[in-house]
Amino acid sequence: MKVSTRRSFFRYMALLGLVTFSATPLYAKAPKDKVKYQDQSHDAQQCSTCTYYIPEKKECRLVEGTIEPYGWCTLYFKKQK
Repeated sequence: MKVSTRRSFFRYMALLGLVTFSATPLYAKAPKDKVKYQDQSHDAQQCSTCTYYIPEKKECRLVEGTIEPYGWCTLYFKKQK
């Protein structure tokens, strides 16, 4: 009797783990204050020249909220040509 109860428990736990993993986003965007986002550029660095900036949506792949093309944050990474 204990074997079937034990098997049921492990099946349930495995299923619960799969459901939890599939329902959890693989990444989350960082809040603006954590990455020191500002609406003006930092020297020659600005969001419009960053790899993570999506100009059509005025969004960033890493930072939450609306992002200005002339903004800047600590996650800035220059777009490669």
